[in-house]
Amino acid sequence: MIYRRRFDAQGSDSLAKLARWVRPGSSVLELGAAAGYFTEHLRSLACDVDVVEVDETAAREASRHARRTIVEDLDGDRWDTALGDARYDAIVCADVLEHLRDGARLLRRLHPRLREGGALLLSVPNVAHSAVIAGLVDERFEYGGEGLLDPTHLRLYTWRSLDQVLRDAGFAPLDWDCTLLDLFDTEFRVRAESWPAALRSMLVERANASVYQWLVRAAPAGGATPRVPVPVVTTQHVPLRLLVAPGDEQLSLDRAIVARLPIGGEEVQLEWKWERGVGALRLLLADRVGLIRLRDLTLLAGDAVLWSSADRADAIAPSPFAVRVGSDAFAVVQPDAWIAPVAPVEVIERADTLRATVAWQAGALHAADFAALAAMADAMRDHAETWIRARDELVAQLQHAQRARDDELAAHAATRAMLDETRGALARRDSDVGSLEQAVGALRAENARLEAALAAQDRIIAYRQSARWWIRLPFFRVRWWWRRIAGR
Repeated sequence: MIYRRRFDAQGSDSLAKLARWVRPGSSVLELGAAAGYFTEHLRSLACDVDVVEVDETAAREASRHARRTIVEDLDGDRWDTALGDARYDAIVCADVLEHLRDGARLLRRLHPRLREGGALLLSVPNVAHSAVIAGLVDERFEYGGEGLLDPTHLRLYTWRSLDQVLRDAGFAPLDWDCTLLDLFDTEFRVRAESWPAALRSMLVERANASVYQWLVRAAPAGGATPRVPVPVVTTQHVPLRLLVAPGDEQLSLDRAIVARLPIGGEEVQLEWKWERGVGALRLLLADRVGLIRLRDLTLLAGDAVLWSSADRADAIAPSPFAVRVGSDAFAVVQPDAWIAPVAPVEVIERADTLRATVAWQAGALHAADFAALAAMADAMRDHAETWIRARDELVAQLQHAQRARDDELAAHAATRAMLDETRGALARRDSDVGSLEQAVGALRAENARLEAALAAQDRIIAYRQSARWWIRLPFFRVRWWWRRIAGR
């Protein structure tokens, strides 16, 4: 697998953070360079970069930005031999250890390759992310694509296990950093509404719950004092997704515009922007259950206000599972409940911004009022499911009746076609009979003519065979002779 990413030096991902630990003009050994997107950035810092990459195709791409490229497996020995006695100011090992059978062995080999004052910069996925723990609680540990459980990962690390393997290899961790990804935004698509309250609190509120990758800058142990990471406590957020489309039937999550709302905080103002010309808007309130306060829903064109929910009490249309609580709050009793502004289509078509003042109330799941709303929503859902089943059965019956009617019409059409074909055959037969009758008439006329000719011939023969013929014959000959003489 060749990893290709877009590197952003100003970003907050692991490579951008590792890059800030590299001094311009350094000599760098980059292990597992993939297609060279980080190598290119190091080169832009005037660094001399040697690359070790196991994939030949990726190494060929990375070599465009490297001083030297070695195509070898880091679990083997030949890469180390190929480097000779080279030493470096920085060794970058970004998301590599987890792909090796023996990462500790690699680290021991790197120890003598650092110059005095040099540093090992590495990152690993954090298998203790709460999303992974949540999967284990649900008895799931499923490998997928790129991410925490990439199928090419052979070793899994927490910060403690990474700290221990570094110390065992003779390194002292000097600086720790991390990348963060909310529990509900990972590739595992965790939902917390079905968890017991104690488990939800432990997984969501624990330190380092959202740490997706651990980053560390380490140096050979000696005078340096090893450090451990400061516990990372993050504010959880819920996503509010705005769906925009030409019409209601085209609304889809594929075109969602996402804003993030902190859980349990004060009211904040959120905005969603899009290109003008849409005809339908729908705001998905969250991907979990809870209580959301929402007021001042406003549609704007640039800075000009076109419409506001303050103008009318019924200006917001909620879905069945967004239950209105008072004048400015909705109980989200099923994930992905939504609301929509009841604004004229011509206003929506002119708008390019939706603005709202919102807050997500912490602890609402445990309130008795919310439990009653959830029970009511469950009843509504059951009623809706019963209605949907009845509707589906009726639709199935109508479809069956339609198919029977279509079959009957098809049979009738086939009968009509057979009848038309029979009529055509009869017409062709009548035409053929008429032709035969005409032929028979002609044959009969010819036969009568022949019979008349035969009768005349018989009369001639009979006359010539009579005595009268023989008596008159000499006179015939004299007349014939005389006509010849006279003709001369």
